[in-house]
Amino acid sequence: MIMGRIRPLLGVVLAVIATCLVACGGPAAKVPTTYTPEVLQQVELYTPGVAELRDRFPELESYIQDQDWVDVQSFIHGPMGELRTRVNRLAATLLPKDQPQAQALAKELYGHLERLDEAAANGQQVIAGQEYRNALDDFDSFLSLVPTFE
Repeated sequence: MIMGRIRPLLGVVLAVIATCLVACGGPAAKVPTTYTPEVLQQVELYTPGVAELRDRFPELESYIQDQDWVDVQSFIHGPMGELRTRVNRLAATLLPKDQPQAQALAKELYGHLERLDEAAANGQQVIAGQEYRNALDDFDSFLSLVPTFE
């Protein structure tokens, strides 16, 4: 009599276990290790905008050397104001293995620009120069993660 009651319950328990095993035991999602043509199109779309900002960095250096603090701040908030958006967009298109490093470098880059802005507000040329060089190094490291197109 007890066996008669346990049999339907045992069937339900086995069905639940089988469902869990099938749902959890599938192959792990594959992380792409190479760029697909679609992703490369996105990278190719976002790269010029970021590279353009990198190419304008020498302007910022000349403002720092001239101690032209108004232009330093205007440059950071003007042309470099798009930097965060463009870099984040490009970082999101990189391979999953490169994204954490790209995001960390981008965050460092933003921090250097914020500290550069603060140094300009206080007329601190030495600190401004250090933050400029650090920002440039992080920017170049970020760009080294981006695939190049021939």
